[in-house]
Amino acid sequence: MKKASFSAAVAMILCAGLILGLGAEAAHALPHLSLPVSHEHFNLSDHILHASVALAGLRSKLADLTTKAEKKIGEIKDDTSPEAARTIQTEHTGLLADIDQVRAQIRDAEEEEARRNAPPAPDTATRAADIVGIAAAARAAGAEVSTEDEQTAIRTNVEPATFRAQMFDRLAARSSQNRTDPARITQDERETRRNAMTEALSYGLGAPIPQAGPSAAARGFMGRGLIDLAAQCIDYRGGLVMNARQIDDILTRAGMHSTSDFPIIFESAVNRTLEGRYALAQPTFRRIARKQNFRDFRPHTTVKLGDFPMLQKVLETGEIKYGTFNEGKETVQAFSYAIAIAVSRQMLINDDIGAIADLLSSYGASVALFEEVMFYSTAFNANLADGNPVFHASHGNLAGAGTVIDVTNVGKARAAMSKQKSVGGNLLLENRARLLLVGPDKLTEAEMLLASITPATVANVNIFSGKLEPVDTAQVTGNAWYTFADPSTGSNYRWGYLEGYEAPRVRMDEPFGKQGFAMSVEHDFGVGATDYRFGYKNPGA
Repeated sequence: MKKASFSAAVAMILCAGLILGLGAEAAHALPHLSLPVSHEHFNLSDHILHASVALAGLRSKLADLTTKAEKKIGEIKDDTSPEAARTIQTEHTGLLADIDQVRAQIRDAEEEEARRNAPPAPDTATRAADIVGIAAAARAAGAEVSTEDEQTAIRTNVEPATFRAQMFDRLAARSSQNRTDPARITQDERETRRNAMTEALSYGLGAPIPQAGPSAAARGFMGRGLIDLAAQCIDYRGGLVMNARQIDDILTRAGMHSTSDFPIIFESAVNRTLEGRYALAQPTFRRIARKQNFRDFRPHTTVKLGDFPMLQKVLETGEIKYGTFNEGKETVQAFSYAIAIAVSRQMLINDDIGAIADLLSSYGASVALFEEVMFYSTAFNANLADGNPVFHASHGNLAGAGTVIDVTNVGKARAAMSKQKSVGGNLLLENRARLLLVGPDKLTEAEMLLASITPATVANVNIFSGKLEPVDTAQVTGNAWYTFADPSTGSNYRWGYLEGYEAPRVRMDEPFGKQGFAMSVEHDFGVGATDYRFGYKNPGA
């Protein structure tokens, strides 16, 4: 009897700390029980109301489990036998495991509720315009800022204040690197005026205006037409422009083959407008393909990820064995693409800046759409060096029969990706499915699977919530759906620009024998399939 009492006492001492922790958690959870849904949220959607009720249910369940755990450990008395004490302890341990699971669910639900109540993000177009404007100002001050820097900041939701700080850091670094004897450097007045005219004209052509508005120098040129700017560039002294002959005279003197600043201003403003609109476009292929720029237009051979030779034990003689580096046979190549449009003499004489803006309004999105179409039509399921398309049964990345998008079949896709091997036969260190790509016909089904609604019961927990991200594009037709890895860990595709030309550009010319100007939109771009291990296809049903 004394032995049994001693065992029970030991069990009570071991669990005393756990009881105190559970009591504190219960005290935190109980005040929420009387208010499962606050009266301040009656005007929210049914979705949010359901999530709030589920959260209150989880808190109630935690309080019940806490009470049960306390009562269970209290069943150990002085006269409890060792066998009974062990049974009670096992049941108590099970209750503790249930409590930990419910706590985790409460944390997830509270994080989801915090995300729903977070303030809305700033308008994308305004933020992008601010970033483009900051980058232009930094370039004018001498900082090295590429278009890719702007696009990366826009895609990754960098705040304008943060981007501005980064530009100041670059200018400071450049200043410290180029420090020489003290000297005063001033900006040429003509260059200052040219930059201000370019900025003002770009806004007139449709470039997004930053939240802070135009720069002080550009405000003086806002609202001016092409003829007015051209006349100022050549210091026109003919008085008030009254007729078409005077306009022709101004345009001739300020034309492409003159020493006037007007051709530079016009071309720079058009490029700035196109650049800003292009930066706003977000093609879906960039979510699943890895970027790699091209040094030139020759085919670039790729190296397959994860194919570095495995390390081997060094022999007693100190000899190190040589491995073979597996270089893929797939190649990707950049090509030049272009289209020309005309700005007629009639548009120029009419000083119709709105008509020119209409011509440019869709060009940024059109170039991005061109990239999207090129990717899905030429690279998405292109043949690899083995003669088979990217998604093929021999590659282990194609489902035998089409199915709906559900937990079971998405789990099979994820498992198939995790089992992929390198050319050397080694399993990849990491090949997790992170993206679920669908077309319009399967978008709702994908969103239903990945919805982050907090379940009322453990059995209804969505294991893929937060682990997969839906991506939809009209380029995927029918019921097929795909899973892809994050491009940072591995991708089946490569895309990129010709180095130094990381955005579409406009060239202006005044062709001989034709009235008006000619504009050519040019783009150096390449995309191709290089692997098969980082994606999986289900034909759908």
